[in-house]
Amino acid sequence: MKTFSTNRIILTGFVGEKVEHKKVGDPVVSVATFFLGIPYEENEQPTKWETHAIETWRGLADRCKEKLTKGSKVLVEGALRQDRWADEQGNPQFKTYIRADRVEFLHLK
Repeated sequence: MKTFSTNRIILTGFVGEKVEHKKVGDPVVSVATFFLGIPYEENEQPTKWETHAIETWRGLADRCKEKLTKGSKVLVEGALRQDRWADEQGNPQFKTYIRADRVEFLHLK
């Protein structure tokens, strides 16, 4: 019997800060990162937010840099990722984020 697992996340929220964009690697590719804020309350002035780090690559990264600003409403679809490493003292560190393969620019509709 086969068992299946799924690592798929779909979120809608608001871009929290300016999109960070850079070129990395060889061959060079674009990567963009931003934070997605999701309010806990459905009202005009939410006081509690959940925040998620989002990472996009290549053409999607370029489009995010071009179209997103703080407060833009987006739908993000991707997979949960976690990078792990040790700091200079050997202590384990980690970063959890969503590697998006789809971003819908809801603020443009």
